[in-house]
Amino acid sequence: MVSGSPLDIISTLTDVLLVLIISNLTFKEALRTSVLSPRWRNLCRETRHVTFDEAVITQTYPEGLYEDEKRAEFVGYALDWVSNFTGGVLETFELSFHRPIGYEVEMRTLIDFAAAKNVKNLVLDFADRLWVNRDEVEASFEVTMIQIPESVYHLTELVKLKLLACRFDASRLAVAGSVEFLYFGWMSLAMITSLLPRAPLLESLQIKNCWNVGLGAITGVNNRLMKLVLKNSVFAVQTTSLDLPSILIFKYAGRLHSFMLSNVNRGMDEVSLDFGQESQYHAGLGTQFCDLLCNLAPAKTVTICQYVIQVIQDNVNPFHLRADMEARRLVLKTTLRPREFIGIRKMIKSCPYLETLTFHLVVGTPVQMEMIEIVANAYWMEAILHPCLKNTLKYIEVWNFTGEFYQRQLLQNLILMSRVLERVNLYKPIGLAVEYVNRIQEEADRVARFQASSANLEVSLY
Repeated sequence: MVSGSPLDIISTLTDVLLVLIISNLTFKEALRTSVLSPRWRNLCRETRHVTFDEAVITQTYPEGLYEDEKRAEFVGYALDWVSNFTGGVLETFELSFHRPIGYEVEMRTLIDFAAAKNVKNLVLDFADRLWVNRDEVEASFEVTMIQIPESVYHLTELVKLKLLACRFDASRLAVAGSVEFLYFGWMSLAMITSLLPRAPLLESLQIKNCWNVGLGAITGVNNRLMKLVLKNSVFAVQTTSLDLPSILIFKYAGRLHSFMLSNVNRGMDEVSLDFGQESQYHAGLGTQFCDLLCNLAPAKTVTICQYVIQVIQDNVNPFHLRADMEARRLVLKTTLRPREFIGIRKMIKSCPYLETLTFHLVVGTPVQMEMIEIVANAYWMEAILHPCLKNTLKYIEVWNFTGEFYQRQLLQNLILMSRVLERVNLYKPIGLAVEYVNRIQEEADRVARFQASSANLEVSLY
């Protein structure tokens, strides 16, 4: 070893400092340090960050092993590792093992190990990677999900808790005062509201693919909450009240649900509303959505789905929200069909500071509601004199561009009316045959020849 080399300098440090260095590595990298020298062989056994990921570790096993053999080998390895652990407290413990039926005792042993070390960041993922349908998982797999052991409920220094596909009683977490991050997936969350008031430092709450979610309210107690993500979950309450003075990101995707918002942060970064394949409608729904959007008006990036675009036409003023939005970027998930034209125009008009306009073309479901009559084939031929087109709109994006009639007509109007437009980026669908790609290129070339109000406009196809 050359005197003064980095490794030589590190070797002069005490074991305590070396463990601190190792603990800043990923678990996989920490294990690799054991081959550096005899002194390093067992230092990784004291790392403060431990990760057992079935999908990652079993990739290193011989290909000839059956799946059941790999699972047994993985569990045995994890148990052996923790039995030889020589460290003190754990900062992080992550365990990912899909559907641990038959290994419940072993999983509880691993979890109890982490709890005994007073772990601060606990991640337990028992979900099957093949799960897609939440209702099917609830009906078929909930009774077989592992019960979170008693030791977890008595953790005193939890900062991060991420649980997937297990049975957990949120009301029983004894000390939640230090929790900053909560993530729940593929599980029942009936008592979630009882946990939140005891977590005043909570900054991020994510609930995905859950059922029986009893989220009735987030109150001023959680006034540090910055990120709220609710995805594909079923609520046990009809309305959720949200007090969001520090919110930066709010994303909702799933079935229709009523939100009552108050004290929304004026510095909000992003909002996304996606109601998927909803097609049901009731009177006044458009006004509810418009009110919701107005409450979220400070967001700098706004994403809405084709369902919202259709429904917001049913409002006192079908052509404008009751308040302007502050969005710099607007993402519209749209079929770009006539029943969405008024909603699209309404959103553009209601964003006077818009800089980037994105159309993400999707396959959507028509809402069963009475629409305002329009002349579809001539709708985008009428001049659009919205403020953002005159002053701020610089970029237009179209994803899944195919060049069909309504796409071309809308782009022709926007290009003609946008005075400071710099770029139009068109993204073709993935996996098309060569003949379709060539046709789309021809349509993109037509778009590039449209008359423009701004100088040096660039149109590109990707």
